Amino acid sequence: MQKLLNPGPVFFKSTRLGLHGKTIQTYKFRSMLSQYSGTDALKIFADMGRDDLVKEYKENRKVRDDPRITWFGKLLREASIDELPQIFNVIKGEMSLVGPRPIISDEKPFYRSRAPLLFSVRPGITGLWQVSGRSDLPFEKRVELELYYAQNWSFWLDIKILMKTIGVVLFRIGAK
Repeated sequence: MQKLLNPGPVFFKSTRLGLHGKTIQTYKFRSMLSQYSGTDALKIFADMGRDDLVKEYKENRKVRDDPRITWFGKLLREASIDELPQIFNVIKGEMSLVGPRPIISDEKPFYRSRAPLLFSVRPGITGLWQVSGRSDLPFEKRVELELYYAQNWSFWLDIKILMKTIGVVLFRIGAK
């Protein structure tokens, strides 16, 4: 369906930082218009003349009503299935089911001197910030939660996060 309504690749590969800060390619179902996939958000918003979106992106590292996202992509994101292809990253050993989200290199400075802590654990498809508010949380809180997870990882914390993920996905809590 996505292919018919918005020609282009079905999958989107994104370069992220994984375990030990090594570069990995993560997979997603493409949810943006093909001309915007993989392009710098700040540049796109500036080119659109949308200073409001530039400001919002700088503050939150995402925007609420992102004009780059297709209507079908919005459905994928709201149903939390846009990242389902990251199962391939798990199979390849680059990610786990639970862990901090793999970040883009531009986000590394936000972790300051604590980036090595973040990179000490394998990134995951779901994690503490996803079950603690997702898009409703400010970026700084996301950073805090990701670092908390890395510092306090345990098997039982992973089980708790996986269980909470089921409810968050089913009830679409914080999905945007």
